[in-house]
Amino acid sequence: MNLQSILENISLEFEIFGDKSLISKIEIDDIALDSRLVKSNSIFFGIIGKKTDGANFLPDIANKNCRVAIISNKSDFDIEKFLKNHPQNIVIAGDVSQILTQILQLIYPNLPQNIYAVTGTNGKTSVVEYVRQILGFLQKKSASIGTIGIKTSHSIDGEVAKSSLTTPDIVSLYKNLAFLKQNQIDDVAIEVSSIGLEQKRIDGIKIDSGGFTNFSQDHLDYHQNMAEYFNCKMLLFSQVVSAQGSAIVNADIKEYLSIRNICEKRNIKIIDYGFNAKILKIISINLSQIIFEYNQQQYEFSLNLKGDFQVYNVFCALGLVLSKYELTPMQIAELIKNFAKLNSAQGRMQLVGEFNDAKIFIDFAHSPDALENVAKLANKIKNNRLILLFGCGGDRDKLKRPIMGKIATQIADIVVVTDDNPRTENPQMIRQEIIGDNNSNKIIEIADRKIAIETAISLLKKGDVLIIAGKGHENYQIIGDKKFEFNEEKIAQDVIKKFS
Repeated sequence: MNLQSILENISLEFEIFGDKSLISKIEIDDIALDSRLVKSNSIFFGIIGKKTDGANFLPDIANKNCRVAIISNKSDFDIEKFLKNHPQNIVIAGDVSQILTQILQLIYPNLPQNIYAVTGTNGKTSVVEYVRQILGFLQKKSASIGTIGIKTSHSIDGEVAKSSLTTPDIVSLYKNLAFLKQNQIDDVAIEVSSIGLEQKRIDGIKIDSGGFTNFSQDHLDYHQNMAEYFNCKMLLFSQVVSAQGSAIVNADIKEYLSIRNICEKRNIKIIDYGFNAKILKIISINLSQIIFEYNQQQYEFSLNLKGDFQVYNVFCALGLVLSKYELTPMQIAELIKNFAKLNSAQGRMQLVGEFNDAKIFIDFAHSPDALENVAKLANKIKNNRLILLFGCGGDRDKLKRPIMGKIATQIADIVVVTDDNPRTENPQMIRQEIIGDNNSNKIIEIADRKIAIETAISLLKKGDVLIIAGKGHENYQIIGDKKFEFNEEKIAQDVIKKFS
């Protein structure tokens, strides 16, 4: 697409710097936020972040023959000096985020018809994966996007843009949604983090259905307090979900009334779920048998998934699907027969092996609420002791560390405190903050996570359950500013082989 035709379609104010006669000669078919990923036909967007001004990378992109950059009109970057050294370049200054959204909509006009967005502290990955699987039961081509990447119900041709973020950057998200649409996938469930909402990573994407799982402490390294964290979550309903769209909300959490009030102001239809719900009302959870009521009709299904929190995740997913597809009672009854076949998301209470007649699970739990949920679930399925292994990430919320240490010692029989992703923090200090003034003889402190896993497995006796928490699907460990391969599923299985 010609740069001139792109600029003609921007309705916002902007200023052009450089030789304007070049504009009609430059062809564009790619957008980049990362200067390392630019190509000669890219537009580079230099966004001002919390730590750096993206405009400072303009010399880098020019050296890669990328000739067009859009930067913030609030940037202090010396544009005139840059253009003296790179006269073949064009620099545009304006509201960089809004211009980015408009250009993305122009370059990627065809996106999936039904996009379901899910937020909440815990359960997002599971919900979007269950949405994808439930849509598969309805013979719909579907996909999920989030922490564990992109999963599809059908094989697709080509490669997706990769991201390590819960909510991908806005460019990767648009590219991947357009790519899924090209593969005839019209139903996509995406995880949306509070940070992703605050950073407008889903701006301009039409979303009619939003789901909310639960709310508890996390990300206080980024947000100033819990109120700000909650308000960022609420952007999904106050700004993102279309007016007259649908909100699928857990009625059993204390934040429910606040969420409902926000939705009602924009005439968003509420599909609540839970024991206190009016729409998807849970009647009973008896082991793997669940009874619920919907539209004055009672239904029953079974799950092989363990834990009440997984039941809630399934209902959130079901509510999202029902917000888009009107099903008869007979169709619903047929659909939920398949729920016994639902598989948990990768790294979520994932059984990775057995040793000495004891079960070993990995789980992504890295917040107090999530750790408590998986520990309580493990206590229900154990026949002997619960061994809980975990750490806390460096350069992240410090306040949750002693809370998680206290939860672990209250619920587990043996607690192995080890390193997670210490990043640039002192790992020993992180472990000490977890342990705090807790002098419980349940605690074993082992710095090296691999040795900690080996030690925990060596302690297993018949009927025990070991939960290795905090990393789940992640196949790396970050120490300092370096990322090392660290696949806990493989590590645990190798240890089992070693001891067998």
